[in-house]
Amino acid sequence: MTSIESTAFGRLEAEGRLLKPSHKAATHHAGRFGFRGEIALTLDPPVTLEAVIAGAEDGETALSFIAGSLDSFKQLPALVESLGANVKPEGKYFIYVKDLDRASRYQVSFGGVPLYVLPLDDTSVYNELVDLFYLDKPKMKKYDTAEKIDTIIDGGLKYDTTYEAISYEEGLKRL
Repeated sequence: MTSIESTAFGRLEAEGRLLKPSHKAATHHAGRFGFRGEIALTLDPPVTLEAVIAGAEDGETALSFIAGSLDSFKQLPALVESLGANVKPEGKYFIYVKDLDRASRYQVSFGGVPLYVLPLDDTSVYNELVDLFYLDKPKMKKYDTAEKIDTIIDGGLKYDTTYEAISYEEGLKRL
């Protein structure tokens, strides 16, 4: 069974960044550890990545998938800084931002790691991901939390749509 210490979540757990978990355990996918909750980005002032769904593979130092929401586009650097080496260019990272215009869909790279930066309307990250990945919502209602996390991660890892690539600075100008 995959333990948190043998994944990219180990450092985040040791630093006390994994908050309010509704799931923090191995999933049904062999070798995968899943997390659903919040990740603390900064302590002063307190900033969190909310509604997180994330996964990491056993023995890997980087998360393979992460999705969550931020209140502001301006918080992206704090996200990247807090995750540090726990993200990789091959990972899939979906960040929903509450202050983006509804039509805004970007790919913003930090240190060679691309983030999908998407607007968050009046719905949840979970519902946004189900729609984005064309997942079967009625079928998923029957799943336990670990199976829902696996289904979303698998959908995200297959996702290959590209959006306009912009710099963080360009994104700030467009707010």
